[in-house]
Amino acid sequence: MREFFIPFRSRSEAIRFYESLLSYNISCKVINTPSSAGVGCGLSVKLFAKDMSQAKAVLARGRFVSAVGIFYFSQNGAAIRL
Repeated sequence: MREFFIPFRSRSEAIRFYESLLSYNISCKVINTPSSAGVGCGLSVKLFAKDMSQAKAVLARGRFVSAVGIFYFSQNGAAIRL
């Protein structure tokens, strides 16, 4: 199953987004932002494709201004922005 990640420039916002997703029973994980994303260092929240529509709604409602975008891993492991 395809996995996506959302990098954040603010560590506290990444944690708040992660906790928000958990409150909706969305399976997710906090990871270090992969360097292949090219968005600097920080934290990202990783989740499955099946949860993306609900995650986008949580992202919009929570006004997470430090979110960089939505990325996924290609088959060769490179991070690709949607």
